[in-house]
Order: sequence, then C-alpha cells, then structure tokens
Amino acid sequence: MFSIFSKRISLVLLLLLCHNLYASDYTVDVQIDGVKGELLDNVRAVLSIEQKKNDPRLSHSRIKRLHKQAPDEIKRALQPFGYYDVNVTSELTPKQKVWKAHYKIELGEPLKIKAEINLSGDAKQDKVFEKQLDDFPVKTGDQLNHPKYETAKRILRNLAEERGYFDAEFTKNEIRIDEQAYTANVLLSFDSKRRYRFGDIIFKQDKDKFDKSFLQRFSSFEPGDYYTTSALLTFKKALINSQYFERADIDMARTSFTKDLRMPVEVSLVPRKRNKYSASIGYGTDTGVRGSLGWERRYINRRGHRLSAKAEWAERRKSATARYYIPTGKQFDDFLAITTGYKDETTDTSESETLLLGISKNHKATRFGTKLSEIIGIEYYIYEKYKIGNDTGHSKLLMPYISWSYLKRDNPIYTRRGHKIQLDIRGALSDVGSNTSFWQAHLNTIFIRSVLEDGRVIARGEVGYSDISLLNGDFHDLPPSIRFFAGGDRSVRGYDYEALGPINEEGEVIGGKHLLVASLEYEHKILEKWSLAAFFDVGNAFNGFSESLKQGAGVGVRWHSVVGLIRVDVATALSEASYPVRLHIRVGPDL
Repeated sequence: MFSIFSKRISLVLLLLLCHNLYASDYTVDVQIDGVKGELLDNVRAVLSIEQKKNDPRLSHSRIKRLHKQAPDEIKRALQPFGYYDVNVTSELTPKQKVWKAHYKIELGEPLKIKAEINLSGDAKQDKVFEKQLDDFPVKTGDQLNHPKYETAKRILRNLAEERGYFDAEFTKNEIRIDEQAYTANVLLSFDSKRRYRFGDIIFKQDKDKFDKSFLQRFSSFEPGDYYTTSALLTFKKALINSQYFERADIDMARTSFTKDLRMPVEVSLVPRKRNKYSASIGYGTDTGVRGSLGWERRYINRRGHRLSAKAEWAERRKSATARYYIPTGKQFDDFLAITTGYKDETTDTSESETLLLGISKNHKATRFGTKLSEIIGIEYYIYEKYKIGNDTGHSKLLMPYISWSYLKRDNPIYTRRGHKIQLDIRGALSDVGSNTSFWQAHLNTIFIRSVLEDGRVIARGEVGYSDISLLNGDFHDLPPSIRFFAGGDRSVRGYDYEALGPINEEGEVIGGKHLLVASLEYEHKILEKWSLAAFFDVGNAFNGFSESLKQGAGVGVRWHSVVGLIRVDVATALSEASYPVRLHIRVGPDL
C-alpha cells in the first residue's frame, strides 16, 4: 500500500515539474492598424500570434517565430475580400512580460471582377430567376469578395429548391485570379434542369371525416401547377387556421414523380375536437362589467358546415347571437353565414331592443385594384323597439348591405406596423319590407407606425354619412342602431359613451345623420410590458357638416397582458368650459 502511495506522489510531482517547465509569464499585445469590420475580424481569426497570445507555453523564440509568419498570414486573410496587393509593416517590441506586436496594413487597390454568369434549363423561362439574375450580388466591375460570392451561389441553390428545380446543379464554379492583369474571372454556370410540378393531393384522415371536395378548397394550387414552397406553406397555413384541424402534415413524394415530373402531395390531417366552449369576463367604461359564454360546433357534417352561439351580458347591453356557416365556392375563405340575434341596449341617450335575421356571403374579391375581404348580405330587423329623446317607436328594416375591408399587420397582438380600412354601405326602402327609407355609408380607418425603437404612432379616422331625404324617409323613424353618435373609448375620449350628437329641445342627445371623428396618439414603451401614451381626439355626430367638432385629450398607460393590450386613459373634454375629466378602460388589440 505504501508503494502505491509513493507512486502517486511521484506522479503528482512529475506533473508539477512539467507544468513549471512549460509555464510562461509572457503574453503578447497584438495591435492591428489599417483595417476594420469584417476584414479586421478575419485577420484576427487567421493570425497565429493573435490566437496564441496568451498561451502558457510562449517563449522568446516562439513569439519571434509567430511574429515572422504574421505578414503572410495577414495577406492570406485579406485575399477573400479582393485584396491581393497588400503591404504589411510589422514591429515586435520585447518587454519583460508583455510583448507588443504591431502590424500596419496598407490594403492597396482591390481586385475587380469579370463575371460570366450562365443559366440553363427550364429556369431560363422563369421570370423570378430572370429578376434574380438582374439583381445578382456578383457583377462585372465589383470588388472580389469570396463571402459575397458564396452567398450568391446559395441564393441560386435556395431559389431552385423553393421553385421546384430539385435536380439543379452548378456545372461550372470557378474564380480565376490573374495577378498580372489584376483581375478575377468569375465563371459560374447553373443548370436548373427541369422543373417539378404538383401532382394529385392525397388526403389522409381518420374515418374520412371531410369530403375531398371540401378539403380541396384550402389548396393554393392545382395538380399540374409548378411547385413552389410558398404555395405549400400557404396550403398548410390555411388548413391550420381554418379551426377544423389540430395538425396538418404535408409531405411531397419526391421519389414517386410521374414522367411529366408531377409529385403527389400527401396531407395527413388530425381534426380538432368537435365542440369548443368559451367564457370571458371583462370591463370597459363604454359597457361596464361584461361577461360572455360561447359554444361552437366546429364541424357538423362532411361538407364542413359549422355552428356558433354566443351570449353576452353587460351593464348597458345584453345580446345573444347564433350563426350557421356553409362553405361555398372554391376558396377556403368563401362561405355563407346565416345569423339570428337579439340585443337589448340601454345608454345615457337611448334604449333599444332588437331582433334580427340575416344572411351574408363572405369572400375575397379584387376591388379598386386591391384584394379585399368582401361581405354582401341582407339583414332583416324583424323589430327594433326604441326610445331616444322624444322619439319612440317600433322599427322594421330590410337592409341590403356590402362591406369591404383591408387588413395588414405585423403582429395581431401588439402591432408595430399595420393598418385597417373598412367601408360599409347599407340602406332600406319603405316599400320593400321597411317602414322608412335611407342609405348610409360608414368608413373606418386606423394606421399604426413604429417610431424610433420603442414608440409608435396610432392614427384613427371615422366618417359616416346618411341620406334620408333622397328616398323620402323621415329621420325620426330611424332607430338608434342606424343613427350616429360620438364619444367613448373608441371615439372622442373625455366624453361619455354616445354622449355626443345633435340634441332635441329638451337638451337630450338624439343622434345624427353624419359622423366625423379623428384621433392621433403617441405611445412609448417604458418597460417590457408597460407603455405610456398621450392622445388628442376630435369629432362629433351631426346633421350638417358645418357644425362644430368636440375635442378631447389625455394621457394613458398600457399593459401588455396575456389577454391582450389593456388601456387605461384619463381624458378631459377640452370643448367644455369646466374641462371635465373621464376615465376610459379598454381591452383588446388595436386592429
């Protein structure tokens, strides 16, 4: 046992001796002048004396050897960036512990490119490839840059993969340096070969819950169309966002293509649970405390019919709505919606009780040169019992309507850049199922733009217009749901909900034919989930556009909660002599 212990002691002593033999007190301070950015980074990465400057085994002779080879290493490090005429002045200053190695670099003129880029195969007729070659990162006259050259090749490979040229290859890939002429000949030939196409779509689902004709509506391509990765991703996104499917896995059978290069598309689907239940509770100064219960039957039959029902209760409003959805057309966002609803609302200015039926066609359409969401429908207000000022009655309206909306945003929860524009037009005729006549247009817009790193500007605008006289209608026969009001959380803050509009002889707000509201707000993030805001609102509801607009302004705080943005605003009514102050609370996204 003593012998084993002695051997261990000897081994430890030997290791300590070796450490002392190789241990060094020398380090090197490396200073490089004349280059910066990626050039300096590459020089430091290649330079041996930089890598070994803190090596414990450094010695006088080793430092001198590393210093001697440094100029050649520097020149090699700069060649990938086109510098082949580099001059390096080096100086080594020995000191007791820290040696100083100084390298001054004179780059000289960079090497220029003579580029010869050739494309062959089906991609020669592909306009996307044609545009890519026009914007190619490597051009004659450019400075030689090997990383940029590799990026250019990667762009071609990725584009070929994205657009279905799966057999594409480089047939020539050379850079020939002519140091005498001081040029770099870039020879790049890319053969895309033939382009693959989408084949038949094969749906795999448990018990064939859905008809193939229904599932085909989600596809962004037809069998025979040229393959693109973006079309495949759009297809998958449409399936997942449809609420029908929990999971959608798409696989291209590349090894099973036909003679005309059609590849079958295999789609494995896992449906969501058939029933969805929801409940919520909240608060808003326009509505007071509110809550809701909802139920959705995500799919009723193999053709994708759906049913939803929702009941809402608030201090000022109670409602119940049921909708039956029927997919139509060839696109996943085309459907008919049959609606029935009941609403009982009491505000400081009016009381109303409404029962309605409606049917609408929802789809995408190109209007005004832009692809919009379009809804064409008709609503039948079976009755609306109302009291507003001195006007009371039972209204019956059969209203055709059309709605166009355009929405674009970078984030649905907290938008930094986005906008929404919506235009609604509706009307009724007293001789066609209604007891009065009118037509009405309502435009709603909101624009959000980021400012600096932590700020954003939110601009809102709202315009409403009603024509009663053209159709020989009577304004007093219009129920509150058709009249315009201003004021509240989403209108002119500083005023109560629907507190602005024309008044009767008793001073009661009775609503108006027209509406004009504008708002400008600046919000600045101060913490990860907290922001401060300042805003100015202006607007009113009126019967003539010459009437005065009311103004409100204030400040607010925003909390980015898990349920969405919670806004707490304190606003004052600037158009009132007493400058009353009002609290506004609202929950939900901006768009």
